[in-house]
Amino acid sequence: MRHITLPALSLILMTGAAAAQSVDTSNLYSVDDADLMGPNGNKIGEVEEILVDVTGIPVAAVVEAGGFLDIGDKDIIVSLEDMTFDSGNFSTLLTEEELKELPEWDD
Repeated sequence: MRHITLPALSLILMTGAAAAQSVDTSNLYSVDDADLMGPNGNKIGEVEEILVDVTGIPVAAVVEAGGFLDIGDKDIIVSLEDMTFDSGNFSTLLTEEELKELPEWDD
């Protein structure tokens, strides 16, 4: 009986694990290096990371902004409340001047 039970249990566990890992990827977007567009439709930066709070809830994005060809740019923290997402890109109503006042992220 033991030899029948263990293989059956293994099959059930493997089937459950496979079902738990299936994800519909047709509606997923990568936010790594997604553009952040400003109020005038101009690109003002790229999303580098998503920051979470202690409970794991996403609350902010690290945005690489300013500079030219990665020279002189800064990683700033932008609240997700100040950003909207549409078709793979983010936008914000914050002006470049307001973005300059946001805290920097130093990882």
